[in-house]
This record gives sequence, C-alpha cells and structure tokens, in this order.
Amino acid sequence: MIIDHTNKRVLDILEQRDKGILVKYLREKREEGLLAAVEEVTCDMWDGYSNAAMEVFGADHRVTIDRFHVMKNLQEQLTKARREIQRGLSKEEAKELKGTRWLWVKNWDNLTGEEQQELEALKKRFPALKLLAEQRDSLRAIFEDKKIVTAAEGQKRFQAWMEQARKLGLKGLDAFCNTLTNWRDKIANYFVTRSSNGRTEGFDHALRSILWRAFGMTNFSHFRLRALHRFGRPANA
Repeated sequence: MIIDHTNKRVLDILEQRDKGILVKYLREKREEGLLAAVEEVTCDMWDGYSNAAMEVFGADHRVTIDRFHVMKNLQEQLTKARREIQRGLSKEEAKELKGTRWLWVKNWDNLTGEEQQELEALKKRFPALKLLAEQRDSLRAIFEDKKIVTAAEGQKRFQAWMEQARKLGLKGLDAFCNTLTNWRDKIANYFVTRSSNGRTEGFDHALRSILWRAFGMTNFSHFRLRALHRFGRPANA
C-alpha cells in the first residue's frame, strides 16, 4: 500500500510485496510526475522497502523507519526477555506473575489507577523486571523528546540507550539492540520531521473493513478499484 501523507490518501495498492515490482512502480510514477516531489519515505523494517526507495529517489532523500514498528519490535523482544527472567524464578514467584503480562506491556498512561498500583508493587517485588520496564519507558521517552531535532542527536541517544540495555545481559534486549544498530540511521531520521506510518496503519484497517463487508474478495483488481474509489481522493477534495 502506497500512502500520500501530504494529501492524506491511498495512492495505490500493489498486489505483491516484491522489491523489483516496487522499484518499477516508483520509477514509473516518478517519471510521470506523480512522485516527482517526494522528499521523504516512511516504511517499516523490511529491506525491500528502504532499498527500493533509495534506489529510485537517491541518497539525498530521507528514508524513515516508523517509530511505532520499532516499539512493536521492542515489545516482542521484551516479552522474550521477561520469560528469560521468569525461568530463573521459583514456582511461587512465577505464580505471582501469572496473568500480569498486560501490566508490563501497556503504557503507564493507559493503565488505570488500580493497575498502576499493582504494577508498582510488582516492580518492587521483581527488580529485574522493573529494570526491563524502565528500558522500554526510556526508549519511548527518547522518541517523545522534542529537544531532539536532528538525526545525529537521535543516533547519539540511541547509542547511549543501547549501552544501558546491554548491561542487563538479556538475549531479548541484545537482539533488539542488534536491530536498532542495523537500522539506527533510518530510525533516527524520525527526529527531522517526526514522520510516522500512523496514517498507513489507519488506512490498512480501513482496507480490511472492505474485505470484511464483502466477506472476502478473490479478485485483486476489483479490491484495488474499490479501495481507491473510497480512499484514493485527497482529503481536501
């Protein structure tokens, strides 16, 4: 799915997620003028997207990795790290943690007062898990820090965060740090314009609603035309 963030619309939908097909589409649309004014491309952490964008638009155009996909990846690795910690607990301690996963996963602001109190009690009871939760919160705070206005400063902050995270000696966190290292320059581009793929996720949900209402669609061309008819017009049109 190709999104025009400036005009808040679905620009097009491609049938396959293949780098060659994406390069061909982007190059054609750039030559036609539709994508001639592109300055930045936002995407998730799949090499095909970023490599296609750089191949077509060149190194002077920013490729920005969506911050929400970064945090999603961290959440997945934190779950592995929590399990790693919990395997070293006694049966009684493990029983205390049963059913508390969502307390650790949800952002603090989204917890009720009662849930916040319960989580604070668990942090005191399990300091290793507290440190793990603090790593998630500190990375989120970096993304929220409005004083960071350059990619270079963002990269410095990510490096400092990784140095702290690796000290915990957990495989899950080490795996995430490797991912962050590999994509750090493109993730740090977020701080230049603070672009994200939030609108893309919204359109993705909306397109799925077309499939739900139709009880599925086997003809891609029909689905594409219906989606573009519904979501392909500029927001101010």
